[in-house]
Amino acid sequence: MRLYVNKIYKTEKVDSRITKWRQTKFNSMEHVFFKPWVGKNYETGGIFGKKILVLGESHYCDGCEQCGRKYAQECEDLNTTGIVQMVINGDTDRWTGTFRKFERSLVNEETTLERSTEIWNSVAFFNFLQVAMQGARQGGTPEDYAEGRKAFLEVIGELQPDLIIVWGVTRLYNNLPGKEEGWIDGEPLVVDGWSVPNGYYQLENGKKSRVIAVYHPSAAYDWSWWYKVISTQL
Repeated sequence: MRLYVNKIYKTEKVDSRITKWRQTKFNSMEHVFFKPWVGKNYETGGIFGKKILVLGESHYCDGCEQCGRKYAQECEDLNTTGIVQMVINGDTDRWTGTFRKFERSLVNEETTLERSTEIWNSVAFFNFLQVAMQGARQGGTPEDYAEGRKAFLEVIGELQPDLIIVWGVTRLYNNLPGKEEGWIDGEPLVVDGWSVPNGYYQLENGKKSRVIAVYHPSAAYDWSWWYKVISTQL
């Protein structure tokens, strides 16, 4: 997911409402800079009845060369919690269409603001790269993805998701942690003739987190068709 940093700075008051326990949980992680959104009903599975982690690729900032870098503390407001809060507050900027399309693919219906709030309060959302990208469709360096893998493993170890939905079937999916870090290949999953990238992560406590990949909803994304894919896991 990408958007401009000058929009993120509007979320300062929203961020101040994040509960102290949630801040402490992610502040202690060595590799996580952009803390995840965790819906208030995530632990119970909310309207889905299972813990779902939505995985985006990156934040997008054109504010300065170093924006989003770990040593650029002025960029701490560029965070995933603030982004999702803007969505459920009804922000209508162009970038929010990405979230609207995706949320509809979870429930197979046009979503009202009330329904959107229910959805995002039922899931967690995390951006994989821990540095902000400088332009649209830009990917990170090999080092950025290596750091992202470490952050991702910290987050799933803490959140213990039942299902991880990856935004992107190529670059992000291909840069996820591999077999040496708990990946298990899934059985073939075919929907309307399309083979869905899928697998599992076996966590340190033995739990298996299901993983599927969908097209990134910022591009050509038919939410009613993708519901067919996602609903196989709900």
